[in-house]
Amino acid sequence: MDTRLLRSFLAVVRTGNITAAAGELTFAQSTVTAHVQALERLAGTRLLDRHPAGVTPTHAGTRLAEHARQLLDLEDRMFAEVADRRPAGPVRLYAPESVCAYRLPSVLREITRRLPEVRLTLVPAPTRTAVRALGERQADLALALEPSIRYSTVDSVDLGRQRISLVAPPDTPLPRTRAITAAELTEAGVLLLERGCGYNDELAEMVADTPPRYGGVEVVKRCVEAGLGLALLPTVTVAPELEAGRLVELRSPPIARYHLWLLRGREQWASPAVEAVAELLTTLCT
Repeated sequence: MDTRLLRSFLAVVRTGNITAAAGELTFAQSTVTAHVQALERLAGTRLLDRHPAGVTPTHAGTRLAEHARQLLDLEDRMFAEVADRRPAGPVRLYAPESVCAYRLPSVLREITRRLPEVRLTLVPAPTRTAVRALGERQADLALALEPSIRYSTVDSVDLGRQRISLVAPPDTPLPRTRAITAAELTEAGVLLLERGCGYNDELAEMVADTPPRYGGVEVVKRCVEAGLGLALLPTVTVAPELEAGRLVELRSPPIARYHLWLLRGREQWASPAVEAVAELLTTLCT
């Protein structure tokens, strides 16, 4: 079997759209359509339900997709084992925006120095997106900032606790000697990161009656400096502002303890490049 048929089919299942799958694979749309049709002829059954909004896999398509992922893993493993075993080739790493911007630049520089033949791609993503990408073979590794990992499809390594800070502008009237209450949070207003960010979801639950405003880490920090509200952010992302006095740290209401986790797909074979990058991430991020 031409495994390109499987790769096209999985891209369509993942994106829910033949046009989007073609763009992801850099194929013509007609090529992806032909691949899916050829696979349906081989399977002897319809694999996709077509509808105006896109496509969804049939029951047979869902089952075939599970086997296709295993077969493509086996193909990758086969070629890796008969080739040079030096770490080389692509590695796709998903991680939260705050980790991408503030923890990984120096780590990636060291990985590039030690593994010059590895092509590392970094994708900012919250945990749920990263776990889904691992399951769909779009990610090889992922980093997550969570209290614990409870996904049955991934294996995890604890890289250590990460401090989280509740920050405010320097002229805040709020006290610094005790924990801020939910009522004080609501009155002051909060600025939140994207949905799916665990510690911000905890903060949002404390001020459920206040319309949240979402943005990236840098946008949220600048808005806090401007006096538009409070924010809960990893301490590493606000360390320069705290040191310079542009932000101050308050005692937050009780929240979970967050750790940085290295995630890998439980059923997914890892190339020598992926293994080498995982080992370095474990060493350099701990």
